[in-house]
Amino acid sequence: MKHWADGDSSPWRQSLTHEEAQLLEQAYTEAIQFGFLGPRERERLWQRHLNDALGLAGIRTPAPGERWADLGSGAGLPGLPLAVAHRATSFTMIDAQRRRLDWVEAAAQTLRLTNVTVVHARLEDYARGPARASFDVATARALGPLPVVAELGLPLLTIGGQFLVPRGRPDPEELEQAALACEQLGGRIDKVVPNPSSPIDRVGFVVIMAKIAATSPRFPRRSGVPARIPLGQQRKNKR
Repeated sequence: MKHWADGDSSPWRQSLTHEEAQLLEQAYTEAIQFGFLGPRERERLWQRHLNDALGLAGIRTPAPGERWADLGSGAGLPGLPLAVAHRATSFTMIDAQRRRLDWVEAAAQTLRLTNVTVVHARLEDYARGPARASFDVATARALGPLPVVAELGLPLLTIGGQFLVPRGRPDPEELEQAALACEQLGGRIDKVVPNPSSPIDRVGFVVIMAKIAATSPRFPRRSGVPARIPLGQQRKNKR
């Protein structure tokens, strides 16, 4: 099997065994073939995707027994690489696309992971069910603007939980709207930190939200509404 040259200098590859790294590379070769990642990502898998995912552990290390949720998991990023490196932590991968989840489930079996659960659901519905307020940490890599991400993710967290949102450098206006949204959701934005393992926008960032109070049963709103009428924007427009 081809060895991915861009992984040779990876700061996070050493957190995996040689076999784990190879199996992860093989799994994402398939993800590229299925179209879950673009064809150009083949030569920069570690640089652009796996380091970005595994680098979250340098910001918030998954602890044994914790429950993590990967929202809008897509091609299993960042949850699948984190599950490989932290097998004593539980990872639930949630996505509305059944085909992608089927691949994540198959990849988890290939990687011999017993700490991964896949859930086929829209987050607006899932966050109103039994999983509400049950996760210690959530992450969402490509779910949408920060106010939307906050509404879909914060209801799933226990009080005291954290929400890690990797992205490029966030826009100040988007951060302001997200802060307003968090006020309504029992959360707050704690900080925005660089993720040196991520090259997105040269250096990627992680927005860290904290769950500080119970979320009102009004949230999340029904499917499609959070994206159509973001909470922070809604409040700002009323001022």
